Amino acid sequence: MQSMSFLDLHNHLYGSITAEKLFEIGLNNPNPRWNLYTELHQKFHKEELNTKSFFNDYKDIERFKSIYLFNKPAPFLEFQSKFNLIIALCKFDEDEIKSVSKDIVIEHANKGVAFAEYRIMYAPYATKDVYFSKTLAACEGLLLGEQSVNNLMKVKLVVSLHRDGNYIEQYKWLKELMNENELVRNYLVGIDFCYIEEGFPPKEKKSFFQTIIRDNMDNPQSALSILYHVGESFADKTPKSAVRWVGESALYGSHRLGHCIALGINPESFADKTFSETIGERLDQIKFEILHYEKIKSFGKTQNYSKLMHEKEILENENIDSKISFKMNKQYIDELNTFQDFVIYLVREESKAVIECCPTSNLYIGMLPGMKEHPIRRFIKNNLRVTIGSDDPGIFDTTLVSEYEHAANAGLSIEELEQIKQKSKLYISEILSGRNK
Repeated sequence: MQSMSFLDLHNHLYGSITAEKLFEIGLNNPNPRWNLYTELHQKFHKEELNTKSFFNDYKDIERFKSIYLFNKPAPFLEFQSKFNLIIALCKFDEDEIKSVSKDIVIEHANKGVAFAEYRIMYAPYATKDVYFSKTLAACEGLLLGEQSVNNLMKVKLVVSLHRDGNYIEQYKWLKELMNENELVRNYLVGIDFCYIEEGFPPKEKKSFFQTIIRDNMDNPQSALSILYHVGESFADKTPKSAVRWVGESALYGSHRLGHCIALGINPESFADKTFSETIGERLDQIKFEILHYEKIKSFGKTQNYSKLMHEKEILENENIDSKISFKMNKQYIDELNTFQDFVIYLVREESKAVIECCPTSNLYIGMLPGMKEHPIRRFIKNNLRVTIGSDDPGIFDTTLVSEYEHAANAGLSIEELEQIKQKSKLYISEILSGRNK
């Protein structure tokens, strides 16, 4: 497992910064953006942060790690507090982006990674000039990193867009930059949607995804993959709806799906819990189940068709923003298991989507009881296309090699892990988008 053949297809560039490096960056930043972090620090550490004495208070790297590393099961917002510490301490200017990009490539090459796609995200209000200059800086840094390791590692760039931002315009900016700059055209291979997924159903992106797919067909030399975080955190909906979001993301054209915990987690883990969602979300779920009713039924127990129709008629006269709650009883759990199997079938047979599993990240953000409960075993058993990534190895204090070891602890054999490594070569953005045929 130590051979130089690992591909990391789910990795956030700034989330790769180690605690030691982040402290150094912050120490050399004359104007940390404390306002982005202090409130979350107080929320999760139950203390007010003294920004004036911060670097003295946390000069012991182990103490700094205590607020930076995410190493326990906890809600997504607590993880986000760690990333906000990165944002607060970093300048995130072009020189720093270039330097960080170069250093991360060197570090990961020394840890057995042969290929990686790094994701970078700009501020929601970033202008076209910022997109141009920072994307170019990242590409220049990645090139320097490759050169520093004698091209033993190859890397590419993915730009993450905000789910609630002006992503259509930003996509156009990136395409324009690719047309103008050969370096960016060579390195930029995809766009991604990450961060909080609650409140942003995939259906909002359907037409946008179709635009990208058409553009890829018309101009394959600058084709971009569609990467989409989904089924990772779903506090705003029932597990069934979370599973449906995974299926919709695949059917709408996503090339790779990040995490998808909801799709494969054991339904028994939800036993006796209560979940709420809006009536609008429930109606979306009912309509989906009605549309695919006969096929869903072929996978096991499901809700009666006439009851679905009756519920639909009633809810269509209600306020779609009102909430409706469901107790996870045995009937719901049986239906959820059936629905998961159906959507697994959809992802495998009706799309070409690849699932990106990040074991440590999924264990903690997904708040799984242990690695044995990770859904990767179920994904492989059902012949889904799977790759293993490190997500934010700096924050999770992990490496890609370690993530493969965790996947082994989840129940995968050495042969299965080797197969994932080899097949991941087919799942790089340039192949999935049609740029490299």
